[in-house]
Amino acid sequence: MKPNLGKQVRLLILCLVIIAASSVIAYEVERDFGKVDVQLVRFVDPSGAVMTAKLYRPVVATAQNKLPGVLCIHGYQNDKETQDAFAIELSRRGFVALAIDLLGHGNSDGYFDRLGADKSWGGNGGYQFLKTLPFVDTNNLGVMGHSLGAMSSVAVATANPDVKAVNPQCGPDGTPALKNLLLTQARFEEFRGFRENSPRVEPLTTNATRLKNFGLTGSIQWDTTYGDFAQGTARRVALVDTVHPGVTHNPKAVAEAVDWMRQALKGGKTDSLWIPPYQQIYMWKEWMTLLALLTAIFSLLPLTNILLASPFFAEVAQPVPFRYVASKRSWWLLAIVNIIIAAVTYPLLTQLGRDGSGLHPITTRLPFLALAMGNGVAVWFLGNALIYLVLFTIWYRSASKKLGVTMYDMGVSFDEKRTVFNWSIIGKTVLLAAILFAWVYVLEGIAQWAFGIEFRFLWPFMRQFTPRRAVLFPIYLIPALAFFLLNGGIFMFGQNRPKECSTPARTQWVWWLKNCFAGLVGLIIIWAIQYVPYLWLGMGPGFENLGLPQFAQMWPLMVFVFVPEFAVLLFLTTWFFRRTGRVYLGALVASSLAVWFTVAGSLMVHGS
Repeated sequence: MKPNLGKQVRLLILCLVIIAASSVIAYEVERDFGKVDVQLVRFVDPSGAVMTAKLYRPVVATAQNKLPGVLCIHGYQNDKETQDAFAIELSRRGFVALAIDLLGHGNSDGYFDRLGADKSWGGNGGYQFLKTLPFVDTNNLGVMGHSLGAMSSVAVATANPDVKAVNPQCGPDGTPALKNLLLTQARFEEFRGFRENSPRVEPLTTNATRLKNFGLTGSIQWDTTYGDFAQGTARRVALVDTVHPGVTHNPKAVAEAVDWMRQALKGGKTDSLWIPPYQQIYMWKEWMTLLALLTAIFSLLPLTNILLASPFFAEVAQPVPFRYVASKRSWWLLAIVNIIIAAVTYPLLTQLGRDGSGLHPITTRLPFLALAMGNGVAVWFLGNALIYLVLFTIWYRSASKKLGVTMYDMGVSFDEKRTVFNWSIIGKTVLLAAILFAWVYVLEGIAQWAFGIEFRFLWPFMRQFTPRRAVLFPIYLIPALAFFLLNGGIFMFGQNRPKECSTPARTQWVWWLKNCFAGLVGLIIIWAIQYVPYLWLGMGPGFENLGLPQFAQMWPLMVFVFVPEFAVLLFLTTWFFRRTGRVYLGALVASSLAVWFTVAGSLMVHGS
């Protein structure tokens, strides 16, 4: 049954309206409904690299009415947008906030070089730029940052004695020489160095290293201020009940930061611009940009229906082959095998991109593959695709003889009896996938151009490519496409295809949930190994408990991003297969989106 074309057009228009409305609301929230001017700015770092930042200026800040300035620095693998909770809430309370892209991150040039001379990785360049702004009170400057940004913020404050307040979030605890230091501590901190190599953070109140670095003796209690702001000796550790990445958008972390800056940079005064710390609006921007992101992806469905109704693309919509369906026993067996493979290969193969010591094995050997985290994902994609190809070949030889299974039944071939590729249809499928990807990319580009709004939620997702990142897109697309053709295509819709349900809509949802089970539980197991002991059993992170600390930091926390991302992509691949009867369109679109998410925002590194 062909979809009603008029209904599809109306649905597509509704998607455009929702995207426009959510972008406008996000734009207004970011600017506190006209009270803050937000501009994209660029400046040259001392290294010579051009850096990018977002400048949040309260409209009342002028050369005649200078306001305190705060530099906001994101973490590893993030960009300036992940500090927008702090930048939004600071600027609406009368601070000029500058949120930068560190070197090799976001839209900034250069590379992240952990062994380089600049241990602020561009943070100091951002601080010097902040001081040049005519509406900034250079006598009252602060700096804050999360994770890698916390390390950068401490380096900036150390190099610049005029910094009057520093807020490392999930980072080092500084030195006694730093002025007015607020350390934001995640209760469930994944990175050992940020909890003084203790299994948990609770004992840190009496940790000798922390007390020494704070310039205190005896013990230090959570959420208690010590010292004197006027003397620059104020110290405080704010304990936040979340994991490491959760701090960037945690209400308590934001409230602690803005109030700390008030006390350190405004003499503790509550002027006419002050708003109580917990009266926060930043999450409205996050929810609106999430709505825009999901709606943009959903708009691919009516757009595909409209394009498939055209004479040119009509033959792309082939019938779904129904001759072979995996038995219930076979489905569960194959799903469990896939789960085990994913759970084993994820911690092992991703290490080849960025290992447990922070080195970048692939980039060291192939410098043009400069995306550290992207390399880890690419190796995992390719490794799983190769493993599945071997297992599928063995299974297919047996199944073709015993069950008469052909590649047509696998959603690959265009002839029921022979392996025949219809290159005309495949070519049109590739063109259709390119149009669908371009559609979402242009939608995001319009929102970014008109409103400065990216389609994202908390961490980087959809954003425009810089020229050097655009060059990397087709390179990283290759392993992703192999994965989605094999593991996310032939496996799910051929070898392990579930049976049809009573209605097409029910089939879509049941198939999607089953595909999520077979495709995502392996990653969820990794998450559970790491976090169940940590969050609920009073122990340290799970991989540390197992004596495998090299697997315990970056990659398990990336599961927070990968599981929801892949769940959305699996919904698309399920829908595209049922709409076209072949694995190609879903694999092309899903891999393009996955690589976009990775390449557009992933940090670029030197191999050393």
